[in-house]
Amino acid sequence: MQTPFTREELNSIRFRENLLFLNDLEKRVQSHGVFDHPLLIHMAEGRYSQDFIKFFLCQFSRHVRVFTAALSALLGKAPDFKSRFVLFDNLYEEMGRGDYHKGHFMLYLNMLDSMGVSEQELQTLPPLCSITLLNDGLFYAVTQKPFNVGLAWLGLGGELTIPNNFPYMVEALKKLYSASNVDWGFFDRHGKRDQMHSDDANTILALYMTEEDRETIEAEVWKSLAARKAVWDEMESCTANYQ
Repeated sequence: MQTPFTREELNSIRFRENLLFLNDLEKRVQSHGVFDHPLLIHMAEGRYSQDFIKFFLCQFSRHVRVFTAALSALLGKAPDFKSRFVLFDNLYEEMGRGDYHKGHFMLYLNMLDSMGVSEQELQTLPPLCSITLLNDGLFYAVTQKPFNVGLAWLGLGGELTIPNNFPYMVEALKKLYSASNVDWGFFDRHGKRDQMHSDDANTILALYMTEEDRETIEAEVWKSLAARKAVWDEMESCTANYQ
């Protein structure tokens, strides 16, 4: 979508200084353990069984399922039409750009179905504690905290991880399944787009945050990344059950 922000807004001193801070923060968080996590690396190397990969993807579906709800809540808290317009691009894409069957959660269900996992089976699977805590943390940030905090969880604390994390999942699937048998629609929709969504969140943050917000924004980004890493850590602790 075309940006609704004016050249004057994007050239303001406040915007440029805030964006420098956010770009620097993005570089620094790349050292966090949620990126290039050993579990993901080992999955991509084919060290785990089909049963574990199914378990992993089924558990992660719990987060995919709620993401659009959290994004919708954040969009509703946006301070003006311009910021809602930019966030809507993310939501519209997540919801399939007008095609219900191409909504990201529907694509995820198609992928699992192609692997032999039905939606009914998903509903009987108890979620891991870390998944519940991640979802609770995300919803608390977007509903109970200031708008800028929710943006931090969404962008640098969330979307930014996807271009790093998802290729490992793709490689794991390719190692264990025939490429022709897996519905790749979900993963085809992720990667560069998510970096773009993270960049959009940074643009909005840079326009609306103050210098006094920076310490809080940074702390919340690290919190969100820690919650995501906890999911990979708990998943890793489950691998012994799938030898």
